[in-house]
Amino acid sequence: MKITYTGRQVELAPAQLKKLQAHFAKIGKLLDGKRESEAHVILSQERHLHHAEATIHYYNHQLAGLGSSSDLFEAIRGAAEKLEKQVLKAR
Repeated sequence: MKITYTGRQVELAPAQLKKLQAHFAKIGKLLDGKRESEAHVILSQERHLHHAEATIHYYNHQLAGLGSSSDLFEAIRGAAEKLEKQVLKAR
């Protein structure tokens, strides 16, 4: 799965990026393992709170997950988990 990050502060450790790529790869396999899907993650910061919004286009549906946390990695992971729940419902 191809992941595109949009936002000013996208500084994660390589180990954290690897974990996120594995999580999004799992979501990609749930959608359709044969075709390459694309995820778009929008990051924003509001004082000490990070917001992450992950979206995937699946056929005629747009699936989105929102996550907020004081830690950037936790915000992205929360958005990915909510996105995974929507993927399971859409299947």
